[in-house]
Amino acid sequence: MTGNKHNKNIKNQISRPGGDRPLGGKVKNRSGQVLLIVIMLLATALTIALSTSFRSTTETQVTKLEEESQKALAAAEAGIEAALKQGTITNIGALSADLSGYSGAATCDTSYNKTYFISPLLQKDEQYTFYFADYDAGLNSFSNYWSGNLTVYFMLGSDPVALELTTIGSSGTITHYLLDPDNLIHADSGKTSVTSGNYSLNGVTFSRQSTPISLSNTKLVIARVFSSSTKIGLDGGGTILKSQGKTCDSEAVASGTNVTKKVTLFQSYPQIPAEFFVTSF
Repeated sequence: MTGNKHNKNIKNQISRPGGDRPLGGKVKNRSGQVLLIVIMLLATALTIALSTSFRSTTETQVTKLEEESQKALAAAEAGIEAALKQGTITNIGALSADLSGYSGAATCDTSYNKTYFISPLLQKDEQYTFYFADYDAGLNSFSNYWSGNLTVYFMLGSDPVALELTTIGSSGTITHYLLDPDNLIHADSGKTSVTSGNYSLNGVTFSRQSTPISLSNTKLVIARVFSSSTKIGLDGGGTILKSQGKTCDSEAVASGTNVTKKVTLFQSYPQIPAEFFVTSF
């Protein structure tokens, strides 16, 4: 009897390996882990695919927008060129077959109603011709000469600059003024008085300001720059200055995309070469 009981216990132990745990537990756990990994891999792949697709679409749109922007800019510039030759352009798209997909207008105007004017940046030894009478480009003639008190601004920053001004009157009278507060040309007397400071004219800050120069029936003022580059600002002291050239505005709009480009161009009246009206002090 004792031997039989011992054999029965052995059989019971053999028939229940692992105690009470089910035989398929490990297999189910592994299946769940594999499913989770597959889902994560699919999510990662989907994210990469969507990101790549979005980037490709965005780059295509940006490229197309840049291309349309460049074409619209070219159309606006074509409008400027046409307006300079023909006058007002009411429809840029009608200028040529290449511009048929664009609309817009371009105009050039010589009117001026301000008491100040600022030149472009002039380099050392360059000069600029300012017009102090109404100029007819077609007839190359002058009329309505300017009179008033003119204040001249120059020198940007701390680099010293000297100016030579040559005024030409309605009768051809020529007068020279030297604005040389730092004695860059010479230290003799007779120079136009200049003060130092920070002087703002239409958003440009100058370091030198002349005392007002009285002009009467003036046709042209030619300014020559010495030593360093500078812009030159003119202030008519409340009296409106004359037009210095043409200001042209052009706007082109691309049909379908509504991409718009605006271009503004200033074209000065003829500039007298630097060899004329230059004096050595």
